[in-house]
Amino acid sequence: MRALSVFLLIAFGFSWAIAYLIHVTGGLGAQGPLGSLGLLSLMMMGPALAGLVCIFIFDEGRRLAAIGLAGFGLGRIAVWTLVGWLLPILICALAIGATLALSGQAPGDPTAVIAAQIAASGEDIPMDARTLLMIQLAVGLPVGILFNTVFLMISEELGWRGWLQPRLSGLGFWPMCGVVGVLWGIWHAPIILMGYNYPGLGWTGVAVMTLFTTLWTPYHAYLRERGGLVAAAGLHGSLNAVAGVSLLFLSTPQWPWNGPLGVGGLLVLAAGLPVLAWQRQGQKKRAASERGPLD
Repeated sequence: MRALSVFLLIAFGFSWAIAYLIHVTGGLGAQGPLGSLGLLSLMMMGPALAGLVCIFIFDEGRRLAAIGLAGFGLGRIAVWTLVGWLLPILICALAIGATLALSGQAPGDPTAVIAAQIAASGEDIPMDARTLLMIQLAVGLPVGILFNTVFLMISEELGWRGWLQPRLSGLGFWPMCGVVGVLWGIWHAPIILMGYNYPGLGWTGVAVMTLFTTLWTPYHAYLRERGGLVAAAGLHGSLNAVAGVSLLFLSTPQWPWNGPLGVGGLLVLAAGLPVLAWQRQGQKKRAASERGPLD
């Protein structure tokens, strides 16, 4: 409990202090694009700082293992990181399909959205919207996934999945996922209240975000089990990159029909949990059979 208290105090205290700084300087976006991005990135370092402090205080002699950077072969890390990169693409695509089916709205035209963004910028861009869309999907998206993976490995994931998850593993997989998911969601509360992800929803947005993070946590936790911190960061990095791009394919991406962040995404995540439970059970049975009977 002492270690958990230290972790939570630092993770929430540091991040919420940065969120307060964002608030008193005008809220999200008031600092300009680079300033807002910098402050949000700094806020994301709270869980990492908490994890690093805790491994140096409480995990002497096993610090890399304590955050999931030891005990996994390179091949295993590569395979499960690739799974982490691909899974959000599948989930976001299904979420867009579910959103269109449930809402009855027409599919969005991503080229038209990009053209509107170009017009709003007032800049002279030497290519048409269709070419920009292709560049974004073919180059920008993979680069974004890779960059996000690296950054999230040294920020949020180092704390939530790297250090905290194994500390709570004694609860059992599903209760642990519930606790981590709720903490992860509540940690977002200050910026959600400022309009991040769910503008105008206030505390309802915080509740929806917490449900979102709780439903995503078992997928992150499973990849942490299979491929360590890198694989979990791969999933989070891909999710952050793919979710935003997927909204281009909706005509009105607003709650409750905002794709992966809305009702469609929540339903897809919930529907996938029995599959994940079945997969974990199969992994446990295979591991038991490989060990063989005890002498």
